[in-house]
Amino acid sequence: MAEVVLFKELYSWQNDHDQAVFVDGANGMVIYQSVYDKSLRVIDSCKTNSVFNSTRFPKPLCENIAFSPDGQYILYWHNSPLGIGVVDTSNPAAPDVIVDCSPYDETIVLSVFWSQCGKTSADFVVVCTSCIDIYNEVRLVTDIELSVRNGHKLQKSAITVATIYNDIYCIHKDCTNGTLSLRSMTNNKALDIVLEVRCQGWLDIAVCDNLILALTGGNETYIFDIAIKDKPLVVKVPQRKPSMASISSDVQVYVPNVVVDYYGGFAYNLTIDHNMLMLLLSQMYTEHLVIDFYQNRHGAVQRVMEMINTAMTNRVRSDKLLTLFKTIVSPYAKTLVDINNLGTRTANNVAIPFNVVEEHIGDRSIVTEYRFGKTILYPSVTKDWNLKPGENIFDAAITLVCYHRKFDFATLLKMRDEVEIESSYIDNAILRSKIVSGTKEDISSDFRDYLTSPDSEIPELYDISLQHRPYIVSAMLTYFRALITHHLQPTHLLQVLLFDICIMYNGIGMVLNLLRSKIIRDSSYVCYRLFFLYVVLRDPEIRQQCLDMSIRLKLYRLCVTIAMLDEDYYTALNDVKAYSITYPLHRILYQAAMDIDAQTRKPYLWPSMIAFITCWAEESASNPKTCPPPNLSGCEMWLPNL
Repeated sequence: MAEVVLFKELYSWQNDHDQAVFVDGANGMVIYQSVYDKSLRVIDSCKTNSVFNSTRFPKPLCENIAFSPDGQYILYWHNSPLGIGVVDTSNPAAPDVIVDCSPYDETIVLSVFWSQCGKTSADFVVVCTSCIDIYNEVRLVTDIELSVRNGHKLQKSAITVATIYNDIYCIHKDCTNGTLSLRSMTNNKALDIVLEVRCQGWLDIAVCDNLILALTGGNETYIFDIAIKDKPLVVKVPQRKPSMASISSDVQVYVPNVVVDYYGGFAYNLTIDHNMLMLLLSQMYTEHLVIDFYQNRHGAVQRVMEMINTAMTNRVRSDKLLTLFKTIVSPYAKTLVDINNLGTRTANNVAIPFNVVEEHIGDRSIVTEYRFGKTILYPSVTKDWNLKPGENIFDAAITLVCYHRKFDFATLLKMRDEVEIESSYIDNAILRSKIVSGTKEDISSDFRDYLTSPDSEIPELYDISLQHRPYIVSAMLTYFRALITHHLQPTHLLQVLLFDICIMYNGIGMVLNLLRSKIIRDSSYVCYRLFFLYVVLRDPEIRQQCLDMSIRLKLYRLCVTIAMLDEDYYTALNDVKAYSITYPLHRILYQAAMDIDAQTRKPYLWPSMIAFITCWAEESASNPKTCPPPNLSGCEMWLPNL
């Protein structure tokens, strides 16, 4: 079996009495001191390259060497003789600042380290058996008395302080009893956490991406995730290094993830092979537990979406799919609450913009609605229909409908040019439609132009009556259910995508049911799509849904356009007046005058229209505030007296 925990060699040296290696975990540095050469070498543990070399370090063999948070100062401590000092790297010619060590003659210094209070902080801490002193450069700021049980010796190697999930823990490593005890230092209400391990010889811990890696002398590594309350032990894996022959004093782990084997003379950077770990976890746990685990990792969102995509490809049952979706929606819902708590609450419950959500999430592995739609749903449909990436699904769907209904596509484009749609650039293949667009872009009427292979045959319409509801639609509705369970309304992007997918799969009845049940809510994207769908299909229920939505959205010009399309010119005039639209009446009169068939069917139509406009003009003249005047520009031919 391949390794899960990887030991990447950072540095190696010959074990000798005149050289030592230190790890500055806060800055991710490995520091090598040679007493013989009077030199220092500093290696970046992340990039494994040398970042600092100095031949001027004439100090005895040190117990610890560390850089300050801003990287300007080097703090060193040696015991033979006792000395603590600070080197200013920005001024190599300046003498070292030396700490007065006379107060520590009657005690034992256990540790010296920077306080890490901030990037500009120059405070460092001296820990001894009787007190803890905090210095600002060399000025004593405060001291902390320790209450230690009589006869008890404080073991420095048994205590580690680490940040896990933005909480600082003091961790006690008890090799004898095989326990790790965690106590929060930032939340006094948090319960202590006790983790159990079986160890031989030695026990130490590293932290990788909020995971606790317990390394043992028995060549086994325990991986814990304290976010999983009921079972924090994720997995136990073989540990290749350090050698089992090493004893506890030879191996030391520096938080977060640097391991030093003093016996062998090696320094390692500890990492996790997530490909192997994911394979191992998938054999041990259910999908939703593995997804939950990786949502707590950084930069693993692609793994989470791959697992969701695999489940959908395998067409898992809706109840199992709901469990998976609830798992990914839960942290997303919490994120939206956190954004609102930061003071970015939008007015009238308007959805938080995608870019704000993505910026807040950063590299956390949270599947947002935008990511779910763009990375999982949209590619699934394009793959099913062999569409080219980046093509809008509605454009492809209505082109296919026009082909099979033998509807003149030029008529659709003519209606697009007549309808006034707000022109705005949308950099999103799901929402960006060339038909539902005010930019009047060129668009092909041949469905083959949407396919990845132009030589492919045009597919038949999906026969919704003979087949079950498309799985992709069922999956989307299941995801909507998961959102609603967490008190979230699906965004317009997902609702528009659901609308387009239903049209693509010839599910006109499904769309109407979704509109009636308010699963697909009002939006201009949906309203204009309904209009163009009505232009092709002339379905009375589509017309009514489009009209009602137009009125609710105050898209009154669309109401006039629908009336003109239906050759209901009197209603068009009535809509212009009722909704106070600035609309040129000559367009209505001209089309009515040219429509001989309509006047033949309704001989009273033209006189009624002229009378309506005349009464409107008279009413407006007497009371212009409550009744705006009609736009009679260009109507002189039919209304010379007005």
